[in-house]
Amino acid sequence: VYCGSYDNNLYALDASTGQFQWKFATNGGIVTRPVVNDGLIFVGSEDKSLYAVSSRTGKQAWTFQADGPIRSSPKIAEQHIFFGSDDGFLYAVNLMSNRLAWRVDGGDSIRSSPFITKELAYAGTETGDFFCVDFRGQVKWRFKAKRAITSSPLVEDGIVFFASLDSTFYALDAKSGWIVWRFRMGKGSISSPAKADNLLFFGSADNYLYCLEAGNAKEIWKFKTDHQVSGSPTVYNNAVYFGTADGSLYCLEYKTGQMRWRFDTDGLITSAPLIVDNLLYFGSSDHILYALYA
Repeated sequence: VYCGSYDNNLYALDASTGQFQWKFATNGGIVTRPVVNDGLIFVGSEDKSLYAVSSRTGKQAWTFQADGPIRSSPKIAEQHIFFGSDDGFLYAVNLMSNRLAWRVDGGDSIRSSPFITKELAYAGTETGDFFCVDFRGQVKWRFKAKRAITSSPLVEDGIVFFASLDSTFYALDAKSGWIVWRFRMGKGSISSPAKADNLLFFGSADNYLYCLEAGNAKEIWKFKTDHQVSGSPTVYNNAVYFGTADGSLYCLEYKTGQMRWRFDTDGLITSAPLIVDNLLYFGSSDHILYALYA
């Protein structure tokens, strides 16, 4: 298991036992989710660098310098790695040459992690701009929300879904950027959506986790927690898992919203749980990485 930390380090732990394997030090906090490809781990840091690190040894293979902190998790497609930066640009870096292929000016900090399809990339900015670019770096369309889009988008069936701090969850046509529907929440959201069986799941600062019908925004259920839902949900085996700002991790029946169990930590949970082989991994600001049986 690979995870970044605010202590500036990327950690590698044994997935079964949690035993420490190695750590790699950067010069800034790591708030992005690492991605693994062809024996290398790619992770962004608040020191403005994207690092490529050997998954076996933890040694640096190469690094790429942006002009601002990197708080957007990288995504890989077509031999390129895509990520946003607080310098306002969406970057595409060639994995073979480690060089910049192109960058697109989003207008403000990009902390939303891009979603990549076969030919397009989507991302939002801290001023509420949302844009779609092709793999040559040409902007196809732009959309404007009223406040920041920190939520990472999800694209399925020709629709792009994301939340905004303007208290709205959006569904846009992925090719044109036209609004398909909007759903009003009680407060804004930084939670990135998950989808299963035509159901959308996302959290909000109004303390609710919402479940909507993806096609028409019909509310199926909502579950009230004790604090804002700061984490992004993960769906696995008919259950939805997510964390909150008061340090609780919830497991709900995904079709009904009934709570199966709750696990409490001593810090806020902002990450999305990772589930592999029925083990659920997540971090908390109490400085602990947890592994639970899903």
